[in-house]
Amino acid sequence: MLGSVFFVFSLAHLGLLIWSLRQPGAGFPVGVLRCLLLALAFDNLVIALGPLMIELPLYQLMSALRFWVHAILLPLLLVFIAHVLKEHVSGERLRTWLPRLGWALAGIAIGYGYVTDLAVLDLVAADYYPRLVAADAQLPLATIAVNIVVVVAGIWLWRIAQWPWLFLGALQIFLLNGFSAGREWGFVVGNSAELLFVFSLWVTLNAVGKPGDIERPESLTAV
Repeated sequence: MLGSVFFVFSLAHLGLLIWSLRQPGAGFPVGVLRCLLLALAFDNLVIALGPLMIELPLYQLMSALRFWVHAILLPLLLVFIAHVLKEHVSGERLRTWLPRLGWALAGIAIGYGYVTDLAVLDLVAADYYPRLVAADAQLPLATIAVNIVVVVAGIWLWRIAQWPWLFLGALQIFLLNGFSAGREWGFVVGNSAELLFVFSLWVTLNAVGKPGDIERPESLTAV
């Protein structure tokens, strides 16, 4: 029964991906979100298939790939956020350095995730619901750091563009993951929060993430 929930999550992400392909726009931010949607669809599919495939060697490979994709793609949200924010500052130097800062922080987060998680990844069967999880699960500091940065960026974007949805999307996944951390059913809550979060990223990009979407307040012309 629980597996069908993750099949629905997977289909929902695929549906958002198909919808995104019908929307105008191109470039790195759009590409990041499309890759993220595909990765989340795969993530939920792997969990959904757990009861059917957990004894197969292929499932070991699929589960490991799930961890690798998460550790590499999630930090790229920092670059996505930098590209969104740069459209709402007028200082040319800041507009140039925001993406570079995003890439630098993303590189640090990816490197940290590799050293602390991927390089020592050992998968074992979970006690609750058939799936493979990391044997030595540690506090996901890189994920938490990325989430905090997005929350802060959401507050800033709310102030500048009167757009609260990035902040609310990032806040709900931060709070729900914190509330459910360490609980057997926490992965169900976390994956549902991911769906709401990635939707908030898409609507943010479409509404205020492109050049010329809002007028910059006069008080910020020197930013």
